[in-house]
Amino acid sequence: MLLIGSLALSGGGFSLSSRHLAGLVIWLLIVGLLALGAATRVLLAKPFYWAAGLLLGLAIWSAISSLWSGSVELSVTEADRVLMYLGVFLAAFLLAQTTQRRQRFGEGIAIALIAVAVLALATRLLPHVFNLPFEEVKSTRLQYPLGYWNADAIVFSFAATLALWMSRRALTAALRWIAVATLPAVLLALYFTHSRGGILTLLVGAGTLIVLSRDRLWYLATLLIGVVCTLPAVFAAHHYTALANNYNFPPIVDEGLKTGAILLACCAVAALAFWGLRRAEAKGGARAKRAVEVSRDKRVLRGVAIVGLVAVIIAAVLFGESAWDKFTSTDLATPSGLAEASSRGRIQFWDVALEGFGEKPILGHGAGTYQFAWDQLRPIDMANTQAHSLYLQALDELGIVGGLLALGMVLAMLWIGFTAWRAAGGRERELFAAALGVALAFAVGVAYDWFWQLAVVGSVFFMATGILVAARCGQIWRARAAARAREGIDVEAEAAPENRRFGLTIVGLAVAWLTMLALIGPLLVDHEISESNAALPGNMESAINHAETARSIEPWAATPYLQLGLLAQAQGQYDEAIGRFEQAIDRENHNWTLYYLKAKAEHQAGEKEAAQADLEEAKRLNPLQTCLEEGFEACG
Repeated sequence: MLLIGSLALSGGGFSLSSRHLAGLVIWLLIVGLLALGAATRVLLAKPFYWAAGLLLGLAIWSAISSLWSGSVELSVTEADRVLMYLGVFLAAFLLAQTTQRRQRFGEGIAIALIAVAVLALATRLLPHVFNLPFEEVKSTRLQYPLGYWNADAIVFSFAATLALWMSRRALTAALRWIAVATLPAVLLALYFTHSRGGILTLLVGAGTLIVLSRDRLWYLATLLIGVVCTLPAVFAAHHYTALANNYNFPPIVDEGLKTGAILLACCAVAALAFWGLRRAEAKGGARAKRAVEVSRDKRVLRGVAIVGLVAVIIAAVLFGESAWDKFTSTDLATPSGLAEASSRGRIQFWDVALEGFGEKPILGHGAGTYQFAWDQLRPIDMANTQAHSLYLQALDELGIVGGLLALGMVLAMLWIGFTAWRAAGGRERELFAAALGVALAFAVGVAYDWFWQLAVVGSVFFMATGILVAARCGQIWRARAAARAREGIDVEAEAAPENRRFGLTIVGLAVAWLTMLALIGPLLVDHEISESNAALPGNMESAINHAETARSIEPWAATPYLQLGLLAQAQGQYDEAIGRFEQAIDRENHNWTLYYLKAKAEHQAGEKEAAQADLEEAKRLNPLQTCLEEGFEACG
């Protein structure tokens, strides 16, 4: 809960500092768990080795790519991102070793996500209470706290899926009531994002839970209650112009209060309908029993699936061509509604990733360097640093090896989750269906957006899959033990688990310490650069000292040399600035900005020919950057 909340409130964990701090805390937690003997109680099997191995392999390959990368600094940072996720997965695996812990862990994730959604909604309905900086809430679409409406939407869809599960399977009655009562608020928050992707991930997550559950009729009815009870608040919000458009003036307060009052009434009605649903189930009438039987009939489920598939095919035939034309359009305007089909540049982002992959299909260009490919190959004049697809970005940056590692890691997690669900029964089966729904929604989401770069979104995925992998290992271990017991084999003597668990402790501690060392370096550099900027303009000496400290920590990184160059340039020391920019270029030679800054310093130093040559190189690396055509001062 604390990890999800802290990452969400720090902008989703996109910034290096928040992500690395979270990673250090997680790996310290792992060290503490291992030191306290958590490995002596862990059950290991092939699913763990596959899941952890693929994730570790992706981190190692990302780090190795720095040997040929256009930026060692960016590649190391991306490797650190994967190591942070590995820590989340291992911590979840260690904590989810028993049925009760898995249940509590799932409830904790659900509560944290629901709290994030309710907080986000409250900032829209009660702006005068939170008084957030305008930059955090300026968009018509709800973007607080993650800073990006689509990211908010996928988190809210996770929250709705897990709230749906808790309405039926929470251990305490209070949590079941809370889950149902807050479901309209979560769905209203999702509505305010106006995210088509959020609707898709909600359908995937909740749909997976409904399909895989024997209580699918209950979940479907509860979801419908939540949707119906949300509609009055949605209509009110749509009617109130200031609230709908997030105008920054007093009427939004009055409209927000009115919508909030309507929402509270909706939540009360949802709770009342939930009570009626429970009463109908408790009475167990003939109609209710028959409805449950029909909902559990596999033939009915197959029929619904066939009807849905036919409907999709018909829709594709009737509207597919026009929808595809709109989706592939270069029109970059923000979609006007949920039905708008524009991709907002995604097709172009993906095309550039595939073109970059075609240039270096085996090794790729290096982790974290997609932004350089975009600058050089982009067909539209739009700033962008992410391919908006984990799988395609991995192909561009890490080649076929990294692409297979990324895709294999996600598919392995999903398959292990499915096998855990299939082998489970009772309450745990429902938990696994919900966790698998969240994991599948994430797998779909990272195919069309840059959620991988937001630590809070990725962390939810690895928490859910950590639960599933731990459960599957326990299932395999118990099945193996039962088989050997039937054969009269001494299970403890045969398995010798102590040796493997001791090995896990040693390997885990070694990986933890190495990972923390890897995380600390970039974190310190980021801190020193921030302190250097904070010292300006009044204390140039302090600014230089902090930049020099950053350089000494990571001499391979381009950022400290860039900072030193800018500081020298600000003092009129153009020869020094040119040298520093050259050192930065040596470490990040595909970054057009560095060539532009060097050209600007050379122009100021009177080196006209050198300045023109570097300006031409900047243009080659970013042909559509219009400011490069306007002179040495135009790009800021």
